[in-house]
Amino acid sequence: MNELQIETEMKAAFAAFLDKGFTYRYFYEKGGDSSCVYIYRFQTGKDFFDLREVSGGDELNFVVYARGEYQFPLLKRLYPKEFSAFSRKHFFRKATREEKRALFAAVLTQHLDKNPDFFGISIF
Repeated sequence: MNELQIETEMKAAFAAFLDKGFTYRYFYEKGGDSSCVYIYRFQTGKDFFDLREVSGGDELNFVVYARGEYQFPLLKRLYPKEFSAFSRKHFFRKATREEKRALFAAVLTQHLDKNPDFFGISIF
C-alpha cells in the first residue's frame, strides 16, 4: 500500500478528529537495528496522538503527547470488549495492518465521543 492510499484510509477512518481541528501527518523513523517505525500523527496545537507501527505490521502502538508529557494509554484495558471481539475474529487468521488501524480508529472515535478531554488534549 502506498502513502497516498494510507493517507486516504487514515483520513477517512479518523474523520471525527479532523472535524475537531486535528491535522494528519505521516512519517517514519529508522531504528539502529534497521527497523522502521511508521508514525501516523494527529495533532492540534502542540498536543498530538500517534499510532506507531513497527515495520512488518506486527505491532501497533498508541502514544499521546499532551500538556508536555507523553502517555501510553492501554486501550485494551479501556475497551476490553472491542479488543476481545477483534481477537476472536482473528483467531485463525492474522489481522492485516488495515484491520488493526480500523480497530484503533473505531475505539479512539468512541473515546472521543465519550470524553471532552481526549487523554489530556483539549478538544474545542
